Amino acid sequence: MLELSKCDAVFLSFDEPNADVHFSRVQELLPNAMRVHGVKGFDAAHRKAGQISSSAHVITIDADNLLTDESFFSGRFDIAPRDRSAVFSFSARNVLNALEYGNGGVKIWPRETLLTLRSHENARRPEAAVDFCWTTPYYQVKRVLSEVHMTATPFQAFRGGFREGVKLNLADGTLAAKAYPNLPKGKAILKHAGAASYERLRIWCSVGMDAPNGDWAILGARLGCVMTALESFEHRLVSDYEWIDSFWRDKILADWQEDGSRLQAIVDLGKRLNEELELDIADLSPDASRFLKSVYHVKRDFGLRVTV
Repeated sequence: MLELSKCDAVFLSFDEPNADVHFSRVQELLPNAMRVHGVKGFDAAHRKAGQISSSAHVITIDADNLLTDESFFSGRFDIAPRDRSAVFSFSARNVLNALEYGNGGVKIWPRETLLTLRSHENARRPEAAVDFCWTTPYYQVKRVLSEVHMTATPFQAFRGGFREGVKLNLADGTLAAKAYPNLPKGKAILKHAGAASYERLRIWCSVGMDAPNGDWAILGARLGCVMTALESFEHRLVSDYEWIDSFWRDKILADWQEDGSRLQAIVDLGKRLNEELELDIADLSPDASRFLKSVYHVKRDFGLRVTV
């Protein structure tokens, strides 16, 4: 049994515009929480979290997370002895599109895992280049502890959407097209990534026009999917901070800064996804997105889901 109040908590921030507000909320619930700020790279930032902590297990909270479950952190979390080396990832509700899954969610790590993590920019295995969850013992806990707010600026929104548009083409760190080269590409994504990830991909590419900068997030998701599924994009680049900065500056802003050209690009990318992948995504109005989010609720079978 893990006493959560005895676990160190570390807030991880880099350039998120809402980081200070969200850290203030963390301090309300976890007054002794520490902060790692400005460390470039997922792997490097998490290793730093392990270095400044001393407890056997460490709670990490991403900067785009606003904690909503006030009771959880004063309670206990039951971990079987055989699972004490696993990472536990809790669901977060994304205010952009109402999705609830581990993306951006609160996590509980063994400190030793943080100190020895080799993923993203420091990955030694290609499967770990985009996410740690495919090479580290990992459980997804379907309890929502927070909201993800990732559209405060056009860049933050685009970056978040683009990363998920790429990542949701993957399972176990490998691309759908490589896993099932003989299937049509859209069917390969469904078979390889699974029904849940396939649904998330479609929602990322369709929902959120009512949110501030939601069009940038949808543009990012559609472009990430097109480039990965249809254009042989080197998907490991999504972990390269310098690459995505230059891609944003030199390509995205250069081509689509104007509202009209950006909206047309969203439509054109959607047509490609529907025609070439049969993804069946929709160009939803702000009102349609708002309505869908008001009635869309993920089925929650509370407990654990093993991903590794």
